[in-house]
Amino acid sequence: MIRSHRSFFALVLGVALFSTVFVNTHAQQDGATPPNKEEIAALREKAFKVLDSVAGQLNTLQSPENRARMGSNLVYSLWQHDEERARSLLRLVQEDIKTELQKYAPPAREYETVAVYLKLRQDTIERVSKYDPEAAFDFLKATQPVFERPFPQPIVDAEQSLELRLAKQVASRNPDVALKLGRQTLERGFSSDLITLLSKLTRHHEQQAQILYKDIVEKLRNADMLNDWNVRYFVQSLVMSFRPPAANEAAFRELVGIFVTKALDSGCANKLPDEDNRANFCRWVAESISSAAKYDARAARLKHWDSNLDYSPGDGFTFQEIDELLQENAFEQLEEIAEKRSDMRDVIYTRLVHQAISNGDLDRARNLIDRFVTDPRRRKEMLAQIASRETKTVAVPEETLAEIRKRLDKLATDKERAWFLLEQANRFGGVDPKFVFKLLKEAGEIIDTLKPGNDQTRLQIVMALLYSFDKNDRAFAIMESVVPKLNELVEVAVKLDGYDTNYLRDGEWNMSSNGSIGSLLTDLSHQAAYFAWFDFDRAVNLASQFERPEIRMMAHLKLAQSILAGPPKRLPRY
Repeated sequence: MIRSHRSFFALVLGVALFSTVFVNTHAQQDGATPPNKEEIAALREKAFKVLDSVAGQLNTLQSPENRARMGSNLVYSLWQHDEERARSLLRLVQEDIKTELQKYAPPAREYETVAVYLKLRQDTIERVSKYDPEAAFDFLKATQPVFERPFPQPIVDAEQSLELRLAKQVASRNPDVALKLGRQTLERGFSSDLITLLSKLTRHHEQQAQILYKDIVEKLRNADMLNDWNVRYFVQSLVMSFRPPAANEAAFRELVGIFVTKALDSGCANKLPDEDNRANFCRWVAESISSAAKYDARAARLKHWDSNLDYSPGDGFTFQEIDELLQENAFEQLEEIAEKRSDMRDVIYTRLVHQAISNGDLDRARNLIDRFVTDPRRRKEMLAQIASRETKTVAVPEETLAEIRKRLDKLATDKERAWFLLEQANRFGGVDPKFVFKLLKEAGEIIDTLKPGNDQTRLQIVMALLYSFDKNDRAFAIMESVVPKLNELVEVAVKLDGYDTNYLRDGEWNMSSNGSIGSLLTDLSHQAAYFAWFDFDRAVNLASQFERPEIRMMAHLKLAQSILAGPPKRLPRY
């Protein structure tokens, strides 16, 4: 049984351009070789010229959303090439987002519009923070939304989350900004991300970490530990993750004292029946501070609640931060932490190996296994994963061919058969070129017989993408027939704007993936890299065929960005 057609389309077209994906190392086909340094340098120059052209057209756009969206992307892509121009564009983006966010006192129907600008604001802050944390912080403050009425809690929570993400990003480089953001977030409540921020500050900037820690402890003094489970979860994580010397001893003693005081005030010095709702709280307090009781003599009065669970003292590192460091590919930093934390060592090394395999860095994965994985069974399993990622150009076995043909014959419709053939072409990409092209040719013949419409167009785009993986001219031939269809679909969607969905905002295509046409164009833009690295000039010329200026500008922008991001990797087989 094959997966749903839409899910495969999502697999092929829905992988974000800048995301880390699970990939295989595939052999190049048709004699294609990777570009050399001179060719890459020439491509980058072409990409910057395209970006300059798009930047020069920004003021022709009527939609603040489109100006901000493209401007934000340009800021990120141009910063290291032309910082002065990037900062100038950032000021324009800031003005558009600030104006749009601060002009609303929105009824429910306008929440969607506000959410779009909040997302643009978030994306811009995260992009700028990679180059200039202070500029990102200034942008955050300047574009702070101001609403005349209470806004939905999810948007309030998103604002807090944004502040903490920025704080964590800049913690190692600009601890003062991170501390300001941490304090600002703490005013709104307790978030587990505050503990991760503390962890980052502790390892790099102890002074700021201790200030934030003391502020948190002070705020916990008035927190409702008895009834608020979010507070309970937060404070338990804090007391387990940060103890002296990672935490200031006086502040930690105060934190334990807050635990004990709240427990004693709740009657925990006495035995309480299990049906008393305070009993669970008393038990939780006693177990949470069981290995920290020496910091408050009164803790002995809670001993009868302790189930003798013992927790190892924390040093400020959390499993959440493992995930964040893995996302950043901070391998060396994780290895240093693993050396210090014997209790986390196996977990960290295992995750490092899997991350290296996922990134396609098989040599690093082997090196990690050789150095750190001693268990024979685990070594065998990990090495087998590496072997499964390596592909060689070999003929597909006859029995496999027979099985594919058998499954194909059981499918009921041409649409299902076409999707199945494309799935198999992706599966055997880089393994048996002749077989892959045979599958694509057969799929193409079926697709041509389908009724013109959404299914046929999606299938054609996927087929073009699969051809582009191996730099086959058929990829552009297909897309040159598809783009006019997309123009027709966009024209129809504009006429139907407001009926099934809103394709336009301020008279321009809104780039928010609204409706099936918007989603299709957005998915296609995410895969610009494959066409750009195949033939950049041809890809730019193809994108120039989009009739609406804003769509054409966005297509050019994505093609140029994909060159600056480096050659893409193939999608995984499954």
